[in-house]
Amino acid sequence: YEEFYEAFLKEFKRYIELACEKNNIENLSQRAAIPSPFNSVMLTDGIKVGLDMYNRSFPFENGSLINAVGVMNLAQSLYAINRIVYQDKLCTLGELKEILDNDWEGHEDLRQYCIKLPHYGNDIDEVDQYLVDLYDFWEETATQWPSAYGGYTKCNAISVTSHGPGGALTGATPDGRHAGETLADANASPIRGTDVNGPIAVMKSALKIHQANFQAFLFNMKFAPSALKDAEDQAKLASAIYTYLTNGGKMIQFTVQSDEDLIAAKADPESYRDMMVRVAGYSAYFVRLTENIQDELIERTSQVF
Repeated sequence: YEEFYEAFLKEFKRYIELACEKNNIENLSQRAAIPSPFNSVMLTDGIKVGLDMYNRSFPFENGSLINAVGVMNLAQSLYAINRIVYQDKLCTLGELKEILDNDWEGHEDLRQYCIKLPHYGNDIDEVDQYLVDLYDFWEETATQWPSAYGGYTKCNAISVTSHGPGGALTGATPDGRHAGETLADANASPIRGTDVNGPIAVMKSALKIHQANFQAFLFNMKFAPSALKDAEDQAKLASAIYTYLTNGGKMIQFTVQSDEDLIAAKADPESYRDMMVRVAGYSAYFVRLTENIQDELIERTSQVF
């Protein structure tokens, strides 16, 4: 597995660098083709500096960011490869590739085996470390790449809704995911439905990631209204939020809706036009979301203290 992982990291590094180069090309193209005088005036010291927004840097720079999406699926896939190919020897690497190319067809038992493996988000150090290592490698690689704005590329971790179209473009993965399925939401959130040890275990897993190296680090959780029905429950959540944010967590947000109401809203949107949810960095009316993002919200674990 160590040899496989080293070969993987070489490819991973190449694609991170391609993303950084793509970002620079886009930034330089914006600078040359679409200056924005009005927006430039409205930004910090815009009139004083007298430069277009695409031709200057800022105290808090976000034009040179690259964003990580779906890293939880990648980390779980690496863990699954190590288990089923190298430890448990259920198939060879070549056989696994063929199985994934055929979207698990005829191998549902193996897919279920992968789904039932331990997952990130349950405070299991061995599994969580796969994700920690990937984010460390991502950040260390990207921040060595020069930025068109000066300095070096910076890292961010906010998915918004890109885990939907990103999943649509991604083939089957060793974590048990089918081709085209939505990727895991956000950037510190577990793969939906795999966090089974409660909200504190999820937070403890998320705090193992070195989030301070990223400008932002998105983390979603879902609670049913019944889980927060009294002051004691709400105090527990408030204490958990405080502990998370004072021990290295950068961002945490919540959807508080029952699965029954979410399913009903999907079936009868006219009756639930005002239902609000937190998606991945923003709030939205549930009935206006695409079906794959609606399903992803429904499938998230409903946590209970």
